[in-house]
Amino acid sequence: MAKALDHRVRVAALRREEMQLHLLFSGLTLASTNSIHDLEVEDVIRQADVSRGSFYNYFPSLPALYDGLAKQLMQEFADLISASMPPSVDTVTRLASTMRILMRLVVDFPMLGRFLTQIQWPSQNPDSEIFQNIIRDIQLGIKERSFANMPASIGANIAIGSLIGGIYTMLLKRPAKGFEDQVTNQVLIGLGIDAKSASKISQLPLLEKLQLPETGIFGKLAEMGALAKK
Repeated sequence: MAKALDHRVRVAALRREEMQLHLLFSGLTLASTNSIHDLEVEDVIRQADVSRGSFYNYFPSLPALYDGLAKQLMQEFADLISASMPPSVDTVTRLASTMRILMRLVVDFPMLGRFLTQIQWPSQNPDSEIFQNIIRDIQLGIKERSFANMPASIGANIAIGSLIGGIYTMLLKRPAKGFEDQVTNQVLIGLGIDAKSASKISQLPLLEKLQLPETGIFGKLAEMGALAKK
């Protein structure tokens, strides 16, 4: 009896998780072609093909859905980048690789970029793991004297400001592949790395193709890609 009850609890939790993800992805799909400020709950309900009651079981409002989507994406970005990073990588290379991978991911999946450029990103989620990792590496790089001696907040502004600016540029008019390397190169120079080393670090080989997870928002994006190829 206890096992049957436990099974039902697990199934219910899984279904709830799947429905929440379905609503989040429906919101992302709409944001790829519309301003989130012009959308209404009815639009998400129609896109997701669910009842109004189902929507409000998960989110009290449309802004709450998009806040949840931003948090979900930030966590998935952090997990994906962490999984692609060698365990013994040094601080400077880790920061450079994080920036390059993040810029390329957002541009390779324009749905993500079109959503993130509509919200006050990263101020929308300043405490997210992805940005805290960038700040951590800047603080560590300054402490290790790999970077110039400067307030960590200035270093963070150099890195995160350039990251966001690079994404905007790449989405507006997609430059040739490698623009993310050029942006990262300039960031490293701004942080105090000499030009020769900065150029080398910003062009180190990355995984040719990241292994996207089968779950979450990226799992949905990967599924869409597979369907498009059929």
